Amino acid sequence: MQKFLVKNFGFRMSRIISHHENETLFWTKAASILGLHQRKMHRSEIPYALPRALQSLQKFCTDNNLEGLTHKIVTKQRIFEAYLNLIRQNNPLFVEKSPHHLYNQSNLDLLAEFATQYKDEVDIKFIGLVRHPLSVIYSGWERWKHDCIEFEKEWLISNSNLLKNKENLNIEIIRYEDLVAENGTFLKDKLDLEPVSDEFNFKKTSLEKWKTDKDFGHELSKETIELARLLGYSDFDTSGIGMTWKFKSWSTYAGVEMKRLLRASAVYLTLV
Repeated sequence: MQKFLVKNFGFRMSRIISHHENETLFWTKAASILGLHQRKMHRSEIPYALPRALQSLQKFCTDNNLEGLTHKIVTKQRIFEAYLNLIRQNNPLFVEKSPHHLYNQSNLDLLAEFATQYKDEVDIKFIGLVRHPLSVIYSGWERWKHDCIEFEKEWLISNSNLLKNKENLNIEIIRYEDLVAENGTFLKDKLDLEPVSDEFNFKKTSLEKWKTDKDFGHELSKETIELARLLGYSDFDTSGIGMTWKFKSWSTYAGVEMKRLLRASAVYLTLV
């Protein structure tokens, strides 16, 4: 969706970032700097330790020529001003995709406060992009060998927060599957903008890969299924079953974790 908005509607993104897929993690770092509560994310540095969050956000501001966080004392107001400068730098249309922000309420509280404070200066629109939980979990399993149970918990918490904050942040909830099926044509009305190009097209092959992998057998919890149904999803049966999948899941995840620990140990020994 981010690429679609950039290529077909002329939005801009942050120029220099240190994370994948142009994600800044701006507000989760801000929450760490301000000492706000954050849950630990699976296989993630989040929540950042204060020194690491401050260093990373200051570097982001320096790399992108933003003022506001170069002072010794970093306040919430200076963080807000830095983000406002980021928006202004990318006028007239700026987009940021940050799925990490949904996982912790403290991030959403900061976003709500920022949007309220600058409502007369910036036209802010929040889009909540949702996807079938098994598609999300399968993607994490296929690409990074995430623990499916832990990754499911993140989906459940993030999307529960999405619904909980829908009214407060005036969030427009859009299903990824609808975007792909209609190639984003309805965004013209949602955003009240005219497209400037038709260069980007969604790939329908990205849909429901979990259904065709006979080795994938993760079973969703009742809580996740109930929430997914509220978002309009159905069909939660996977191909793989029973102990075969559980053993495959456990052994693969354990193997990946062992390699990760060995790499970390190797780096530590080299440094010592």
